[in-house]
Amino acid sequence: MKEMNVEESRGSRAKYLAIIGDVVRSRDIQDRNEFQQRLRGGISKVNQEFSSSIASRFVLTIGDEFQGLLKSPEVIPQLLAVIRSEIHPIEQRIGIGIGNLDTKLEPVAIGMDGPCFHRARDAIERAKSFETSIEVESGKSNEPFRIYSLLYSNLRRGWTPRQRQVFDLSMIGMAGNVIAQQLRITPSAISQHLSAVGADVVFNATRIWVDVLVDIFNSTE
Repeated sequence: MKEMNVEESRGSRAKYLAIIGDVVRSRDIQDRNEFQQRLRGGISKVNQEFSSSIASRFVLTIGDEFQGLLKSPEVIPQLLAVIRSEIHPIEQRIGIGIGNLDTKLEPVAIGMDGPCFHRARDAIERAKSFETSIEVESGKSNEPFRIYSLLYSNLRRGWTPRQRQVFDLSMIGMAGNVIAQQLRITPSAISQHLSAVGADVVFNATRIWVDVLVDIFNSTE
């Protein structure tokens, strides 16, 4: 008899973070086959690198939309930066929903239902409506998340493709000299790009955003 997984045994009592992602202006992508290969590569990469934080593996669903289920919020900025780096220069929108499941936990994030997915869907629809990069729906007040979303999204829109690329690789945790080697530019150019986008300020704001997300996740019934 198959031993029941701890997450399965907790059933609907367990809380998760459902993440739904979609790409911006996907109809403008000329080589869709090449792009989908890169997107699938990014999804495969996060499933491997963040496996200990993933409750249900990320998967490509309809068109260019993907989704996954996390056990905790701490890795979200790095996880999303990995996918952004793989599909650069195409941008993505993200909806995050906090809540439980009404169905049993599956190994791959498809065929499940519950408040976490409903809220993630509401969040990504809001991101599309307001043209923001990331939105969170917790079932409580979303005001702290809205402030970060608006500020970060407006800042990011003003960055050049190269600045976004350098920022995302740095968000992953890659050292400046390694980024320089990968992009074939000088380390001083990396520093200039990060300084131009105010990377330290954005990183600090993101850490605060994650702290709030953790607090709400831990307090959500």
